[in-house]
Amino acid sequence: MRDALGDLFGYQKKEKSRAFVAIGTLSGLLLGVAAGLLVAPQSGKETRDDIKKAAEKGYGKVVDTSQKVADYVRDRGQEVVQKFHKEKDKVVEEVQDEIAEVAEEIADEAQA
Repeated sequence: MRDALGDLFGYQKKEKSRAFVAIGTLSGLLLGVAAGLLVAPQSGKETRDDIKKAAEKGYGKVVDTSQKVADYVRDRGQEVVQKFHKEKDKVVEEVQDEIAEVAEEIADEAQA
């Protein structure tokens, strides 16, 4: 009911409103960049070269960051595997101890 009234009177939820603001901001940014390129004081070739250099620099940063993330994930994965094996060994020892205790109790009761 509330949504229907909101739609009727032009009310929007915060999430929807924020999405529209984000879309408007990005659209304005892209239009501003396009306008700036069109009225730039340098030639088209220079502008294309600048864009190419910026893209290459951005690509390099993405590659470096992705490599750092991959290294971090690999290291953390190895830590998790080591912790898992340590905990598994502890559980195995505890179970073996419990089995030995139960076997002793059964043997004691069998002798009595």
